[in-house]
Amino acid sequence: MTIQTVAVLGAGAMGPDIWLSAALAGYDARLWARRHDALSEAKSRANRNLDRLVGDGFLTQEEAAAVRRRTDVQPDFARATRSVNLIIEAITENLPAKQALLTAAEAHTAEDTILASTTSSLSATSLASTLRQPARYLNVHYAQPAHLMPLVEVVPGAATAPNVVERTCAWLRSSSKIPVIVKDVPGFVWTRLQMAVLRECVSLIRNGVAGPADIDRILKYGYAVRLPVMGALEHADLAGLDLIQTICSGVWPALDNAHDPVRGPIGDLVLRGHLGMKSGVGFYDWRARDSQAFRDARDEEIVRRLKVLGWRPREWQPQTEERAAAGEDRATQHGEPA
Repeated sequence: MTIQTVAVLGAGAMGPDIWLSAALAGYDARLWARRHDALSEAKSRANRNLDRLVGDGFLTQEEAAAVRRRTDVQPDFARATRSVNLIIEAITENLPAKQALLTAAEAHTAEDTILASTTSSLSATSLASTLRQPARYLNVHYAQPAHLMPLVEVVPGAATAPNVVERTCAWLRSSSKIPVIVKDVPGFVWTRLQMAVLRECVSLIRNGVAGPADIDRILKYGYAVRLPVMGALEHADLAGLDLIQTICSGVWPALDNAHDPVRGPIGDLVLRGHLGMKSGVGFYDWRARDSQAFRDARDEEIVRRLKVLGWRPREWQPQTEERAAAGEDRATQHGEPA
């Protein structure tokens, strides 16, 4: 069955932007949340984002109005989940809570409705374990801001049916996303890479090598500048694996290998109630910085990059990604010649 109507469950950090992403791609999109004020804020957020997309030249006013007509906020759970082709659960990163919501959604849907969760770390197999039909479940890991970020990790569970993966990937491509299918391991790929970098950043702070601002400057104005056109493994090939091996021999033994984030700067900050933007203080003092201005600047930079790539809200695939996809069959799987 073709995916035509999507329901997003949860109006927190991720849900509203996933909901908007579906509507931008031309699909009827419903958003459910327990609290009416969360739905009201989600509508306001979607309107702000649409206005920005119009201002950035991605949409006309008429197209934005059509997107608004395709969006619906629905506080009634049964109505939100009835007669939809895809459900994306987007509540807090809590396994029992997500399982309970997915199980409730399953009871309201047809047998060919795809059930999914956006999660950065929870196992697809575990999330599907309470469902009557785990074959129709998989993870779809979006990144913030979900209506702009192209990549979505697709994580099948142990029982996920192949056609569910195929239908989901086809729908994501039609939504201007680049789906990448990865194995169901803790953190998948995106979060594992992000956590590896974060662990080393925290270690450098703990050992007094550099402070948060300087570490972030090195990431943003050094490493990240070339990432759009050269990944870590492409860089290794470019530099020469013999040279990389020599560098790794000197650096890898000194890299942080801590297993417990409580024992270090993150744990110290959490213990003091310094939780980041939401509490006003984290690695930075957000009482002295405008957190909304920070988010706006983030989105402006993402938009600038999307313009370079030729992004459009519907059925987009960048040329660089097409070339990479064409060469996938010639790529090596584990560092051995194909």
